[in-house]
Amino acid sequence: MPKSAAVVFAIAVAFPMASLAQMQAPSPSAAAGASATSVKYFSKDEVMASFAKGGTLADEGNYRVMTAHRTPATEAKVEVHRSYTDVFYIVQGSVTLITGGKMIGEEDKNPDEPRGTSIEGGETHQLSPGDVITIAPGVPHLMKDVQGELLYFVVKVKKTI
Repeated sequence: MPKSAAVVFAIAVAFPMASLAQMQAPSPSAAAGASATSVKYFSKDEVMASFAKGGTLADEGNYRVMTAHRTPATEAKVEVHRSYTDVFYIVQGSVTLITGGKMIGEEDKNPDEPRGTSIEGGETHQLSPGDVITIAPGVPHLMKDVQGELLYFVVKVKKTI
């Protein structure tokens, strides 16, 4: 990942995490006793291996950091996440993302993250490397028209209200 892309990703992750930290700030004595287990590091090789299959790098209860991989052949499904804000950071490739509108053909397999067949209305965004977008809980979104091999980070931040 280019250095400037890493900075943008760090900023995109820092804002939602900082707001959570303000609400759940540890006491000074707890912070002073922080151990190496409160820091997670992933080498470039580990991150690229995770992109190859898609997966979760960190899952800390109030947030999750994931890698995702899509190709032009990946099936497009509408998603709604009721408990999490999604933060997407595009590393490689490009995609059309539709946000908002109304999800059509809801499949209720997971009531907290239902999928659908299409979206009616909404706003269209063209995303390419370096772009970041946040999607609040309850907002339908659909990725379609993937160009090239799409690699992106997804940070899911648990809704606090």
